[in-house]
Amino acid sequence: MDAASMQALSDALGQSLRVEVLGEESSFEAELERLARLTTSPAIWIGHSLGGIAALHLAIRQPQHCLALIIIASNSRPDGSAGPQRRAEQVAQLERDGIEIMFRQQLAPLYGLTGEGPLCDSLIRQAKRVGIDRFRKQLGYAAERSGLLPLSTLTMPVLALSGENDVVCPPIFSEEIMAYADASRSSHHSRAGVGHLLPVLDAPWCARHIQYFLNELPG
Repeated sequence: MDAASMQALSDALGQSLRVEVLGEESSFEAELERLARLTTSPAIWIGHSLGGIAALHLAIRQPQHCLALIIIASNSRPDGSAGPQRRAEQVAQLERDGIEIMFRQQLAPLYGLTGEGPLCDSLIRQAKRVGIDRFRKQLGYAAERSGLLPLSTLTMPVLALSGENDVVCPPIFSEEIMAYADASRSSHHSRAGVGHLLPVLDAPWCARHIQYFLNELPG
């Protein structure tokens, strides 16, 4: 989960969340191995966007360490056929023009932002703190990721949250994640009028669904 989403949810839930920002290793597979070494104690995992993709893969690999899985605006698919070219163009602009211009011109429109305003400025400051090298690796992970195998199973309770107006990970992607989960212990909720930045734009709505989901967990 990115720091902005984590902070928004942490504030709304009234409790601190440990966050791992992706981008330490040179490949998605190596990054999953790094995260697997960190997640050796049972815990509830929350992932937004690419973080949700990583959490999905880890939950299937080591379900004994995942008490429950909360996936926000994410998906279980591999990158599309146009993905590698799009990621390469993003990396090229990132290295040529820097994070701010690339974010305002390419990412902000995908997130439903105009490229101007306090929220966009805040996200750019966060991206700059993450740094170009880590950002470049995240783009690479998005291009490299494989989809979940049809026979994969999520054995833990799963909550999926999506934004109705999300063009990056529309609600149908969350419905696809539900196909891997136990329907009796899992659920998907979609927020009307919100896009990919759901946990930032409506953290209280996310927190309400997360708290209800946590309250229903056994034990």
